[in-house]
Amino acid sequence: MIAINLQQEINSLKGQTNQVNFQNGQKKLGQSAIDRAGFLQLLMAQIQNQNPTEPTDSTQQIMQQAQFTQVEELQKLNTNLTQGNSLNQAAAFAGKTIEYKEGTTVKTGRVDSVTLGTNGTLGLNLSNGTSISADQIQKIIAPTA
Repeated sequence: MIAINLQQEINSLKGQTNQVNFQNGQKKLGQSAIDRAGFLQLLMAQIQNQNPTEPTDSTQQIMQQAQFTQVEELQKLNTNLTQGNSLNQAAAFAGKTIEYKEGTTVKTGRVDSVTLGTNGTLGLNLSNGTSISADQIQKIIAPTA
């Protein structure tokens, strides 16, 4: 009798732990971005909480994994497109004379080179030795003939 009660208590604790794991996976799923660990946690919770007499269809699991892979690839594509757009924007500044704000002062300089930071931010290196960010630009001055 004690063994049966102990086994029931163990099963109850397992069920509660699985439910908490499932809820944590659901919380991560509700965020704007779910990482691989969150997806796998959710998948494991689904597997652990499935009815043994009616297991989840393996094709559904494969479809979920494929969808997650598609989302990952779309995120990579978005990152690459954003970097490409930043590089195109950077190319437009090269060789141009600009007005930029440094503190409360507006200064003028010619863009010698442009750098792209790891987070996608543009850095402009001016002929006067100054480095500025793209958001400091006030005006791009057209070259005179």
